Amino acid sequence: MIERLFDPLAILVILAIAVGAGIIGAIVASRAGESWTIAIEVALLAGLGALLARSFISILLSLGHDTAGAGLIVGWGFFLWPGVIDTFLVLFGVQLLTSPAVLLWIAVAVGGLCGLMDGVHRVRTRDLFGAATLLLDTTWGLAGTTNGDLLHLINTFAGTHRDDGRRNAHRYEGGFHIKKDFAFTQGQVMSELSDGPGTPLYAHERTHVSQNRAFGPLFALTYVGWMVVMFIPGLVVSVVKGKPVREALEAWCYFNNPWEAWGYKVGEGEGASPRTAFGDLIWSDFAVVVVALFYFAGALVLAGLAFSAVWLS
Repeated sequence: MIERLFDPLAILVILAIAVGAGIIGAIVASRAGESWTIAIEVALLAGLGALLARSFISILLSLGHDTAGAGLIVGWGFFLWPGVIDTFLVLFGVQLLTSPAVLLWIAVAVGGLCGLMDGVHRVRTRDLFGAATLLLDTTWGLAGTTNGDLLHLINTFAGTHRDDGRRNAHRYEGGFHIKKDFAFTQGQVMSELSDGPGTPLYAHERTHVSQNRAFGPLFALTYVGWMVVMFIPGLVVSVVKGKPVREALEAWCYFNNPWEAWGYKVGEGEGASPRTAFGDLIWSDFAVVVVALFYFAGALVLAGLAFSAVWLS
């Protein structure tokens, strides 16, 4: 484990990322007529992000003895897409993206880009809270950060980054979204969000940022898992209640999702919740809590079985 953490090639690449990020930061500062010290912040955040992400994944894989199972679980839990792709490829005896070597380089790229964008847009607070959020975003919350990096890449061309000050999160006006007029948040990146701080929608989306940091892979996987589990029941409800399929699925798979219900509850104090527009398809807060208890209990059991099979065997 120690040899991997201090691998000379990895250290050189991380230093190169820091230097390259610093150059980008200097160019951004020059064009904006701001202090060159921004370059130092960008370099430090990019290098630190890459180092933290790689070290975290390295420790997880080493504790799992670098087995194929450990790689697959880490790929699912902390980067999503490598796990999805290799789950299909494993049927053909291929492990393309979840081998230890590949996952470590993915971690470097994800953590480095996260730090780079944080520095360029100067969103991290210069205090312990800012340091804590960076640590969480580049370790426990890597699943959301991976998708957040993808949003950065898309929204650099498709959206407009808004300066809300140092709030440890990014907001793009316009950009990638799933449904028109609905914001889309991954990790610490909020997309298609024209409403700034102090508005209901902003409060809702910031809740998702906090959920990712607090619950990490549990948030990412159970969010998607809920949509999968509720797809068939949503179709049944559509038939039984005579509701349009799209409306029933949106209510059961999205609005009744405990993570979304939580987000809308937070934003509720600032204004009306769009959940109310679906009438009898929307569960009460009590019903959401009851169903969530059983759902998350099952999810934790599955997570525990996977963890014990790989890391405790």
